[in-house]
Formats: sequence, structure tokens, C-alpha cells
Amino acid sequence: MNSLHLVLRLPIRLEQALAAAARTAPSLMALLGRGEPLSADPGLAAIGCQAFGIARQQDWPLAPISALADGLAPGEAYWLRLDPAHLEVGMGGLMLRTADTLGLADAEAAALVASLNRNWAEEGLELAAPTATRWYLRLPAPPEVGTTPLDQVAGEYLSPHLPRGRDARRLMAMVNEAQMLLHDHAVNQARDNAGLPPVNGLWLWGGGILPVMRPRLDLAASDAPEIRALATAAGVEARPSPSHLEELRAAGRFRNALATLAPSPEDHDLAVYLAELERAWFKPLLRGLALGRPRAARVDLLAGPGRASLLTPARAWRFWRRAG
Repeated sequence: MNSLHLVLRLPIRLEQALAAAARTAPSLMALLGRGEPLSADPGLAAIGCQAFGIARQQDWPLAPISALADGLAPGEAYWLRLDPAHLEVGMGGLMLRTADTLGLADAEAAALVASLNRNWAEEGLELAAPTATRWYLRLPAPPEVGTTPLDQVAGEYLSPHLPRGRDARRLMAMVNEAQMLLHDHAVNQARDNAGLPPVNGLWLWGGGILPVMRPRLDLAASDAPEIRALATAAGVEARPSPSHLEELRAAGRFRNALATLAPSPEDHDLAVYLAELERAWFKPLLRGLALGRPRAARVDLLAGPGRASLLTPARAWRFWRRAG
């Protein structure tokens, strides 16, 4: 293995993640501190697209890529993700819960999408929902709009992340009208009666035309749907997120790998989770780098703003460096 790009995603703020790692994952702190800091885009969408050699359009164009992986035919059209969500009011404004936390059934999604498509029929728009949690809108022409990827808005206040650009107001008016329709929908009334969060919001993101892909890796080990979609579209081998570094090393002959790690819903104790990763990932990686296996590693910690560091065998010996 020549290089490893390791991405750790934590559902907390960066300062909390670093404080927890300082207590239970000293090798992670060493990996971050001894490497050269990188000016990384903090989101998984950007990290994934860059790893697969995709140029940014107005957005990182994940909509047509994931549409292709979900069985749609994006062609040369412009696509946007318009994913279902639950919006709730916090002290500082609206916050968003993603569809993968809502337990949305396929039949519920189909009924909601059918109503939205009837509403948009006169405008010539059609929403496609190949899965309950990933919905796609095909537009007749590329709009002038920039959006924020879904993984960067989950659990955040939405105001700073709303679409921007000349066509943003028109698209948001369409989304707001759709959200009003969803509010009174029979599916949401039934969910509310059952004590389930209603699908009362839509998040617009990932717009673009299917891009040329020039991947810089030959293995993607991830449970993240967007990374797996990128691998499918690029013809790169995809595997589930490994439980430890040795599992990745035993995966076969490959040169450059991308692996993502994230706690499962069962991982309630962050300190315990990081301690497990210390034993399974960070300590073996730091030791391996000192021996030249792999030759280089990049570690991204995505927690709030996020940070990244590039480590080589020579830098792995810089024991005086600390992550701040």
C-alpha cells in the first residue's frame, strides 16, 4: 500500500473531538500533529470528489453521480439532490435531521414524491426517488446556484447554509411551496399520529452535470453512500468500512486507498469509540508509517469545521509535534 487517506467523521464540534482524542487516542493526536496541515474542505462531498479526481462545478456534482449509482440515467442533464428531511426549531433557528435518521419507508417516500410531481407537472419538473432517502430533481437548464452538501448541515442551523446565487430565490420558493404541501400530507399525519418525525423539509444540494472522473485511488472502503456512489461511477473497488487497519491491508493488492470511519448509532460513548480506534487504527498506522508501510497517509478529522494532515514516514518520527 503506497498511501492511505483516512477520514474520521464525528457528530460533535472539533474542539470536543480534540479534547476527547487527547484523553483516549494519543496516536490520532500524533498523526494530526506530526503531519503537515492541509487546507481541506471540511465536508465529505469535497473530500470524496477530490479523491476521485472530480473538478468542482458550482457545487461538488454528487447529484448526477449518486443518481447513476442509484440506477438513473443522468445523461448530460443537470441534476440536483432534493433529499427529504425533518426540520425542527432550535433556539437559533431551523435545524435539519437527515432522512436516514427518520425510518422513512419506501411506500411513504413514493406517496410523498407522487404528490410533489403532481404539483410540479405543469412546470415540466419531475422528482425521482430510487431510494426512500435520496431524491433527485432534473432541471431543463443549469441554474446559477451554489449549495451546501447535506453532511455539512445535519444538526446545524440552516440559515448560513441556504442556497446562494442568482437563481437561489426562485429555487427556494419552489422548495418552500413543496414543504407547505408536505406539511399537511396524509403520510406525515400518519407519522405524527404514530409518534414519528414528519418529512416536513427538503434539502437542495450537489447540483451538476455528470463529470469526468480521474480517480487517484484503487480502493474505497466506506459505508458512506456518497463515497460508494463515487466508487461505483468510477469503476473503483468498493468495500464496507473496515473494523481495523489490518483488515484493510488484507483486502488485496492495491496502491492507494480511501477509508472512512464513523460511529454507529450503538456507539453512545465517544471515549470508548475513540479508544477502540486507537487500538485498531491510529496506533498501528503511526507505527506502520515509521516503517514505510504505508509510504504516506492523510488523516481527515471531520467534526464541525474539520481538519486534515498529510503524514509521511519521515514526519511520523517528529515526536515533538502536537496537535493543537
